[in-house]
Amino acid sequence: MVLKTMILAGLLAGCAYCSHGYAHEKHGIAGTSVASLDTTQPEFTGVASAVRKGQQIQIVPSEIGRTQQQLSTPRFCAALASVECIGRPDIKVKVHPEPTQWRFQWDAGFPKDGELLVTFDSTPLLLSEQQRNEAASDGSMLLRACEADTRGEKLRYEPQPYKNTVGFWTEQGDSAAWRCHFSESGWYSVGLLQGCGKGQGGSEGRIVFVKEGEEIEAVACVVKETGHFQNFEWVHNGHVMIDVVGDYTVIIQPTQIKQKAFGDIRAVSIVRQQKQVLKDEE
Repeated sequence: MVLKTMILAGLLAGCAYCSHGYAHEKHGIAGTSVASLDTTQPEFTGVASAVRKGQQIQIVPSEIGRTQQQLSTPRFCAALASVECIGRPDIKVKVHPEPTQWRFQWDAGFPKDGELLVTFDSTPLLLSEQQRNEAASDGSMLLRACEADTRGEKLRYEPQPYKNTVGFWTEQGDSAAWRCHFSESGWYSVGLLQGCGKGQGGSEGRIVFVKEGEEIEAVACVVKETGHFQNFEWVHNGHVMIDVVGDYTVIIQPTQIKQKAFGDIRAVSIVRQQKQVLKDEE
């Protein structure tokens, strides 16, 4: 009952967050999407303007941002490819992800007319713009870390190329959630692309399938030690039966953290099976 209450509360909080709009979209040449982001929102600090063009965001720091040599933006639902000061490759920019914000910090004086160019692996949507996940034609669904709604005190999406993971999972009450749509009923295989540091394995959790605030199915997971939190390996966790099609929220919720952290999760794989699965065979 406590877990179901936590899940429902998280769902309501997520809905409240997604009700805010942050981008004003328009289309440029050759269908390239261009959006001026609303930098008056509280997640933006030290930012004069931010424009999204395809898989890039161009950021103009404010006077305060240049003086403090840092700025913050909301977190985006895409992995980072690179960050640079346009025309000044000698200025090194570091990214520090927090639960709801990303902080960009540089090590030298920023040019008065300088701009940051942030390049991603895909279109950097805000969490409020994120669409539900749907299965491919072969019945498979991949839930990426960058699409997760991270909830709690410390859990966050870490977008750096060598990470690209849901991480900093040190609090048992923190959880990660994805919105999904199942168009076919049946058995589904569930697996995690996970990493865990040496001596940190063995944490336990549940992968819960929630529909309209009610837990419908769940599968247990035990995090496997892989030698490093960014050594990612696929681990099969079991099967779930989806009887009723429609919209679901898939939630990873730790039930016991054995050492310092639960583990890092880069993706969740959900694949429809063509044959009935017997639970006692697993």
